[in-house]
Amino acid sequence: MAEKDERALRLLNSVPTVIMHFMYILIAIAIYIDDGARTSLNFSAQVYLTSIIVITLYKKHIVKGLILSADQERRKYLIRLIVLVASGLLASIVIGLLDINPDMPPLFLGVLLWITFTGIGLFIVSTSAYTHYYYSQKLNTVKAEADKVKAELDLLKSQINPHFLFNTLNNIYGLVHMKDPRAPEMISQLSKILRYLLYDCSVPRVSLRKEKELIENYLQLQAMKSKSLADRIDFYYDGLNDQQMIMPMMLINFVENCFKHSDIETNEEGWVTISLEVCENELHFTTRNTIKKEVKKKKDSGIGLSNSRKMLSADYGEKHSLQTGMVDDFFEIDLKLELV
Repeated sequence: MAEKDERALRLLNSVPTVIMHFMYILIAIAIYIDDGARTSLNFSAQVYLTSIIVITLYKKHIVKGLILSADQERRKYLIRLIVLVASGLLASIVIGLLDINPDMPPLFLGVLLWITFTGIGLFIVSTSAYTHYYYSQKLNTVKAEADKVKAELDLLKSQINPHFLFNTLNNIYGLVHMKDPRAPEMISQLSKILRYLLYDCSVPRVSLRKEKELIENYLQLQAMKSKSLADRIDFYYDGLNDQQMIMPMMLINFVENCFKHSDIETNEEGWVTISLEVCENELHFTTRNTIKKEVKKKKDSGIGLSNSRKMLSADYGEKHSLQTGMVDDFFEIDLKLELV
């Protein structure tokens, strides 16, 4: 992408100058055909060479000063430009006075022609230089914003993924410590999750089916804690296909939040329900869970949801909506986003 941008900038900067040179050459050829080599050579020396000198100096040394410098510096560059133009004009007059060809047009016509073409050249090249500067500045601004958003996303992902992983490892540690026979199966489920984290989450988008499988693996880990717990976890999905893509680790953050703040392990009446549906390329994801008494008064459930909001805003912008909060006696997360 950067190489294409550089080529575009070079093309934008060079085309007007090429056109101007071509225009001078055509005029010189036309004069050569009508009035001979001497007149054509005089035109080239008087008009073309002096104009190119002024325009080149203006383009390479003065335009940047006019654009980038403060008012005091601009005056210095304007004076320098006037001196250059005056020098070119003087050179044109001297060449005209030294030329004794009786067939040459009057001196003032040559000077007028030089001023006309120099003005045209200055306009073309200065417009090109300013456009080049303006385009490159805009491009640098867009790149800086993109780098900033990418850095923020990488930081948020680095905060969320370890949080999810450490919670799961803590659960397994408890079972291993109690020599529970379910520990090996939980380790097997965790290995599937780690494989997904290591090999599939390094890209901007992953298959929605893989995210669904990640949720299933996580729920199986939770369900292995007890038979009663498995009966109070429900996961429903519909409308998924192989073409649907989503930001990796987006949905699992909300699922993990359910269990982090739910009372499902301490309350026999506690429950968690999750729904994942896609209709006409719009994803509708909801989670509902009973909640611990100490967090019922909180509007959100900690840094996990806060980071998820930031990730969604940075990556999906206005193409998503996220509602969270208490509904009756349970906590609900309602996410809608356009799959792109």
